[in-house]
Amino acid sequence: MKRLLLCVLSSIILGFGTAVAQTESTFEGETTATLTSMQKMKSAVKTKNILAKMILKNVMKKVENNGSYTGTYTTKTVAKGNKYKTNLPYNDSYSLVEKNGDQMTTTVYFPSIKKGYYTTTNVSANQEQLEQMRKGTVEKTGETMEILGRKCEVYKVKYELKQDAEGTVSTTNLHNEYAICTDPSLPESDKEVLPGVKGVPLKFINNTVSQTTNEMLNFDIQVYIASLTTDIKKRAVDDSEVSVTEGIKLINGDKDQKGMLKNIEENMKYLKKNNKWVENNPDEIKIYDNLNEDWEY
Repeated sequence: MKRLLLCVLSSIILGFGTAVAQTESTFEGETTATLTSMQKMKSAVKTKNILAKMILKNVMKKVENNGSYTGTYTTKTVAKGNKYKTNLPYNDSYSLVEKNGDQMTTTVYFPSIKKGYYTTTNVSANQEQLEQMRKGTVEKTGETMEILGRKCEVYKVKYELKQDAEGTVSTTNLHNEYAICTDPSLPESDKEVLPGVKGVPLKFINNTVSQTTNEMLNFDIQVYIASLTTDIKKRAVDDSEVSVTEGIKLINGDKDQKGMLKNIEENMKYLKKNNKWVENNPDEIKIYDNLNEDWEY
């Protein structure tokens, strides 16, 4: 049950995050983007164990209530070396990603309630999954668009990822669209952003559907994230800009999934109580929601 809950919570975190590099960067400065996020979840408890069923239903109700958000907002990412810190205005949070050797740590914290959590990932342990993702279909559409006064080439990427571990089976379908610019004046323009494609994605659309099941629970999640870069500014970044604010109480999310969920829930309650939680329904959202049918952009 703990493994499945961690999987669910990780999906929430990934769904609301922005795309960040997983290697050290030579770029120091900040990037501003318009971000649209949408996430839907649904679950069905299968176990006949009455106690386990009650616990799972209670947990999944909290996950679904606190993991769904739809809206468009402006976000900023500050980068320095191996650290990337992103502000997520929709829930007044910050996400700090730091890579040290083979370990990547993601810290999410909420200044309003002075709480947060961190999770760690072993990068090389995920190599098989990353290689499977890289085998996805990459299509250069021939379309172009102008962003920040620069020409971008449009690419579409599609792949399916299947995993079966310890009785938990998951199938993830991902359909992405990228507008990639190779202008050498942009930071990281010489790096491979897609298999065989170098450049900087100034616009992207991520559509992801994941279905996870084991003997106790079925869990489906749909995530839509669209981002348009509106400004890239090279500047000196102080270390305090890419660190956790003082006074924040952090917990280990890998070991305390219930505490992680409690932090998310407490922050949402605070924002709603103080009229700081705002959602909207952008018209441009398209959702790929059928694993058995092809999807047209």
